[in-house]
Amino acid sequence: MKTRLALLTLALLALVAGGIWWYQDTLVPVPLASNETLFVPGQPEFGEDEAMVEVLLPAGPGTEAFLIAQSDLALLEKAPDGGWMGQLLSNLEGSRHSRRWRLTVRPGWRLQDGTMLDAARTAKAVALVAGQLGGTIRVLDPATLELRFKSPQAGLPAQLAHWRVPGSGPFVRQGTTLLRFGRFTPGRPGLAGVRVTTDPSLLESSAWAGGLASGRWAWAVFPGQVSPEDMAKVRIAPYDEYRTKDGSVWFLSRRMRRLRPDPSDWTRTRLFGVWKSSTELPYDPLGF
Repeated sequence: MKTRLALLTLALLALVAGGIWWYQDTLVPVPLASNETLFVPGQPEFGEDEAMVEVLLPAGPGTEAFLIAQSDLALLEKAPDGGWMGQLLSNLEGSRHSRRWRLTVRPGWRLQDGTMLDAARTAKAVALVAGQLGGTIRVLDPATLELRFKSPQAGLPAQLAHWRVPGSGPFVRQGTTLLRFGRFTPGRPGLAGVRVTTDPSLLESSAWAGGLASGRWAWAVFPGQVSPEDMAKVRIAPYDEYRTKDGSVWFLSRRMRRLRPDPSDWTRTRLFGVWKSSTELPYDPLGF
């Protein structure tokens, strides 16, 4: 009798443990907003979308991150309301214990090499960073992959906002030059390309001010040490100032439409819907 009672108790404990495990391992959808607002098409006049603009930025990790962000998109993007937008993902689910995650890639997304984005390509792109977190990846079908971790990863959506798929963006990167990817899935970017110059001699007071006064740059970052005489030249040039939270100051040509440096992190500034007009905007003392 005691043996039978002990076996029944063990069976009940195993059933309870299995039920708890099943409940914790069940996937729950993570709400994702549409990515439509990330790729709002520009509205250039005839020929204005053929501009190849020149930009002056300081060399460093910020400029590198900016260039990467134009060519290699992350799986998720932070939404204005604090939630998440599915940039390359159409669906995301996570288990209650945060050890199992299921990702569904956005269908019909063309990459710069002409192939279509799928689960296998995405898994290959994120395998290294997932492995660093102790995760394993399994491709379930052409559109779906699953990640499992040894320890809970409650912050995985924030990680996915940094996991990028090479060649998934609207611009093809060639060194410090960005060239338009004409077959980008959401549409045609409004610029033919962007040449980023990081020559430190051009950030010297007179050279920097002279370049702005002549309208050479589509935008340039304030170098920090400029003589009053040189700054006076800049003040009458066709540029508006834009200050970001990291303290950097951008001088933006008034011919640039929809160019808005991300104030919280300028390296995340988007160029997709930007174009260069043939006419200047009226001066705005508030900076737009």
